[in-house]
Amino acid sequence: MPATLSELDLDFTDTVVMRGAETNEAVDPTERILKHLDLLMDSIALKVEFGSADPRLWRLLAGFYLATERSRDYNDLVRKHLAAFGRGLQLDQPAVSFALPVKVNFDDIPKLDMVRSACASPGGAVIDFTAVRRLSAGGLIALAELLGALGQLDDLPQMRAIEGFIASIEGAVKAGQGTREMQELLASYRRYAAQSQHSEDLGAACA
Repeated sequence: MPATLSELDLDFTDTVVMRGAETNEAVDPTERILKHLDLLMDSIALKVEFGSADPRLWRLLAGFYLATERSRDYNDLVRKHLAAFGRGLQLDQPAVSFALPVKVNFDDIPKLDMVRSACASPGGAVIDFTAVRRLSAGGLIALAELLGALGQLDDLPQMRAIEGFIASIEGAVKAGQGTREMQELLASYRRYAAQSQHSEDLGAACA
């Protein structure tokens, strides 16, 4: 006789093993890179310790110590460089360059905050007019505004090849082809040049 449901030995209480999500302890990619960089710099430090004369290795190691705020190691490296080569370890930082295009529009003129930050950097800042041949009305306005604002700063950028550019603007004005924007630009440049000269004279007097 077939068994009834009540007679069947059915176990609905099987133990279910709950497996937690496998722990993924993968290292953060940034941390992995930094650890790899530490090992690489240790190898460079060893080469330097054994007397490497390759200036690239010294500069790489010095830059790494500065970036990771290891001032004691940096100072020790500078002393070793002085003892080994008889001169200080130089980490020359080039100026931040803002190179203007052939035709300058409003958006091509760097923003004041960017130039101010670059001027405060160890290498300073350069606004390069070498390639400039034309400016739109918007470019003239933006440049005049930038020069006017820069005149209020203590640290001024170097203006590369601006003399030729300004001379061409002055030539257009004298020939009767100048616009109001050109005249405003020339006025802003003259104020900027006067401020720049004043800063140079002040620096020379304090030296």
